[in-house]
Amino acid sequence: MNSSQRMKLVTLFTVLSAYSIILTINMHSGLDQRTDLSDVPSTTNNLKTKVARPTTKIVAITDISYAGIALHWHRRLIELGYSNEEAIVVAADDATLDYFQQHPDIKVEPLLHPQSSGWPVANEASRVQTRRRRIFASRWIYVLHQLKNGYSVLLTDADNIFVRYMNMSEMEDSPYDVFHAYCYNFPVEFLSMGFVVCGGMMWLRGSTDGGVDRDGAALRYVESILKDCGWDGIDYSNGIDLFDGSFNASHIDPAPIRSGAAFCDDQYVINLKFFSNSLLYVWDNNTRPTHDIWKGEASGRSYSTGHSFKIWDVDTAYRGPVEGYRSTRNDTVKNEELIEKPCPRIDLNWVAMPYNTIGVSRRLSHADSRILRVKQWYEFCRNQTLNDTSFGTRVP
Repeated sequence: MNSSQRMKLVTLFTVLSAYSIILTINMHSGLDQRTDLSDVPSTTNNLKTKVARPTTKIVAITDISYAGIALHWHRRLIELGYSNEEAIVVAADDATLDYFQQHPDIKVEPLLHPQSSGWPVANEASRVQTRRRRIFASRWIYVLHQLKNGYSVLLTDADNIFVRYMNMSEMEDSPYDVFHAYCYNFPVEFLSMGFVVCGGMMWLRGSTDGGVDRDGAALRYVESILKDCGWDGIDYSNGIDLFDGSFNASHIDPAPIRSGAAFCDDQYVINLKFFSNSLLYVWDNNTRPTHDIWKGEASGRSYSTGHSFKIWDVDTAYRGPVEGYRSTRNDTVKNEELIEKPCPRIDLNWVAMPYNTIGVSRRLSHADSRILRVKQWYEFCRNQTLNDTSFGTRVP
């Protein structure tokens, strides 16, 4: 083949290649106009089945010392109109699982799988502070698994006092991935930023596609909490789901199941993320929480995890003194504020998280103290009407 023939072949090959590229582009650009795709199977059909729209589990984690409080918590939610499928007690030890065997109407799930190396999370032989920090940290393992399986989670403490019904769709249909509640004054080292948030009152959005794009924003946030709590990140062993909800462990592989409990003060970890701005967050509309007691709602977005968040206003989710702001011992509160509005507005208040008890001379256990808080809250604040004209008057 002479040089002229080789040149013609090269030219012909180039033309054919160009024509092929153009044809391919045209085919793809006009696919929706000329091709019937009704018989083409969608690739999304092959994804693991998830909840169509994340529904919310309302959970309270408890060990045996708080089991009675958790029972009251559940009964109160049912009275308000929440269902047994929504309100779930999460047990941190075998004694709690046994306790709720007496209450078969209550849905109970283990905090970790009872066959895992981290079970029981709450060991009665451990110091109280050690048990508490294992529970506070390990509850995020439970939350992480729920989010992965398509459930949103309203994470509460068992001594949170719910006073009215709020449909979970208010969070589910919102543009936010995470809801926080203001905390009163802990951790104190972070108060200079003007706010702190609670570890035991949060809503987190579940994933419907396994955590892709925005849908995985809350997942990434929870993973960052667990990382800071020292969790090893293992919640599966030999492909077996450690949170399958079954207490019959006969199918579990005898090989060691590695799902160690985490350990930290999660409220400290969560607030440190704000304080250090490891979240890389910005407030919406250039707003931020105010420094007064009755803070309004605030919202923003984290650019490290991609999650959007909102903080409920203090009237909606109240954390403060059980008697409200009546006492001058609250140095940060002006006297006129004490007189004008000692308690959250009854028409707005959804949940109360009083942090103290009053008028008790002897030292109470953690459980007895929380039982008393509930009683005193109803005495001091819950029965008050807080409207524009009559602050502090009692409901007949």
